[in-house]
Amino acid sequence: MQPESLRGAGAAEAAPAPPPAPSGKSASWLRDPARRPGWLADLSMLPVLVVLVALLSVLTDGMLTFSNITNVFSQSAVVAIAAIGATFVILTGGIDLSTGSVIGASGVTAAWVITGTGSVPAGIAAGLLAGTAIGVVVGIVVAKLPVVPFAVTLAALYVVSGATTLLSHGRTIAPVPTGFVQFSIDGPGGIPYSVWLAVVLYAVAQTVLTCTAWGRRVLHVGADVEVARISGVPVTRTRASVYAVAGLFSSIAGIVLTSGLAGAGASMGSPLLLNVVGAVVLGGTSLFGGRGSLLRTAVGVLFLGFLANGMSLLGLASYDQQIVTGAVIFLAASADGIGRLVRRRS
Repeated sequence: MQPESLRGAGAAEAAPAPPPAPSGKSASWLRDPARRPGWLADLSMLPVLVVLVALLSVLTDGMLTFSNITNVFSQSAVVAIAAIGATFVILTGGIDLSTGSVIGASGVTAAWVITGTGSVPAGIAAGLLAGTAIGVVVGIVVAKLPVVPFAVTLAALYVVSGATTLLSHGRTIAPVPTGFVQFSIDGPGGIPYSVWLAVVLYAVAQTVLTCTAWGRRVLHVGADVEVARISGVPVTRTRASVYAVAGLFSSIAGIVLTSGLAGAGASMGSPLLLNVVGAVVLGGTSLFGGRGSLLRTAVGVLFLGFLANGMSLLGLASYDQQIVTGAVIFLAASADGIGRLVRRRS
């Protein structure tokens, strides 16, 4: 009879060795969604952007020149900045239709103070305060009252636009100092400061979304508001805060636009609403909330920027460009809805 220790050793030797870890394609993180880094999904629209730019470079002359690319970045800066705030709102499952009017109100306020006092810092502070205050009021109404964000922000659009027209007497407030205008023209490496500002703001906003408790709350509220509430997330405060943030970024966009136009008018931000919301949707942020990122929005902004630039180089009329842009955004929104339906059924 063997000692217990020998019997244990023999049993251990007789036990089959665990199978080796699978290797090859089946273990690749490219084929395993659970192992993919988050930024890879965020850049899922990047190949489509590359294909668009490649196609337009074949169809037009000068698409990939430094001056044209810089022009695309410069023209996209205002939409890009406003789209940051819109992304946070949409991530909670909300919508903000007042973006264009807040851009106009902030720009007019900034230009009014600058021309009245001669102080650019005072004008910038006034513009930021005006836009953020509007966002705070809208956010409180949306978060605390049983109302639909669409209706509240649509009403805010008309109220703010009318008040701005009243403040400006329906005219463009100009001129503003040359140094303020140069912000949207000059910059390091031949790239305007407005573009560098947009890049910095995106880096900060993406970090806030992914690395802070507030950012995780935004995603939780958008994913399932009831689960978020049960989990202890301050839903009301979180929903109100994203509209305040949207007001802040819309005001920054309004001030940058005022710099680029060398003046400000009440309606200057109205045409930008479609592109702001469209950039968020095109990037892949879900209109139903809970899924998206600032990297996705950045790709969406660049897609619309290069699309508009390419259509201009091709000589398309403005109404043709509107049709194409609207159709692209419609397809992106439809794809989001279809994807949500497929995930529910699966």
